Amino acid sequence: MIPESTVYVLSGGALGTLALLFAVWTARLPSAVRRYGLAVVVGTASMTVAYFLMSAGVLTVQTTGREQSAARFLGYTGTWTAFAYLLAAVAGAGRRIAAILLAAILWVQWATLVSWVVGGTAELFVSVSMLAALALVVYLLFVPFTRRAGETTGERFLLFSKLKYLTVLGWAGLVTVAIVSEQNLALVDMFVGQVAATYIDVVLLAGLGGIVLRHVDALEATAAGTDAPRDVSSGDLGHDANPVD
Repeated sequence: MIPESTVYVLSGGALGTLALLFAVWTARLPSAVRRYGLAVVVGTASMTVAYFLMSAGVLTVQTTGREQSAARFLGYTGTWTAFAYLLAAVAGAGRRIAAILLAAILWVQWATLVSWVVGGTAELFVSVSMLAALALVVYLLFVPFTRRAGETTGERFLLFSKLKYLTVLGWAGLVTVAIVSEQNLALVDMFVGQVAATYIDVVLLAGLGGIVLRHVDALEATAAGTDAPRDVSSGDLGHDANPVD
């Protein structure tokens, strides 16, 4: 079996390559929208650094059955902050609701680590709060964020829809891996769990970069703060476009 540290190094190398490609791509974007490309680069680089820190065995904490590095969750903090920033910017959401979304996203991540450390009633409480925060994330994205995105241009609305569904799919995968991990249901061993988590991370961040950096028109409309309210009489205001290319 491949050593754990080798899996982490390979994971970091794959994500580091993506971060470099995204950085080059971002440098070629119009100056007005490079900040959105930079968010993609930072989000990808965060997980790159996290995997290399994990390979070095730093920032470890004792969890049920084994030691785990908290570096993964530091990486996720950077990655999901980038996601929240892009979702809020493209949708035209206010700072308050964007902050609530970010807080809920980060709690779901860090609550996973906490649930691995504590036990008994505390573990149950943390698990319930994690599910509540996840439900809040889904609600925010599909109700107020989608409503606000529907008041922007068609390009922005389409980009937001793609990012929304990518976020939900990413969460579904990460939560599933966390549930079946050896710290919880123990349905898979460390190697299988890590490979699955790496696959999700790479697909998630490759999808983020591929979606955001290809929609230059939507990014330019976002940077300009362009809104184009839909015709209420036609029923378009509540329309939720499918994330198609």
